[in-house]
Amino acid sequence: MTTVPGGAPAEPCDVCEALAAQRDAAREAGRTGEVGDCERELSEHGLHEQGCAP
Repeated sequence: MTTVPGGAPAEPCDVCEALAAQRDAAREAGRTGEVGDCERELSEHGLHEQGCAP
């Protein structure tokens, strides 16, 4: 979890939660390519959303 200015932990947004759930399901199913795609999307999403915690 990341922190927002002032040191408070940031809460994941709906997009982050959906991508994390998709990544976890792909990981459990052994779909490594999809896991990587989700990780990349989470990383990119976190760069564009201030205070977002993937």
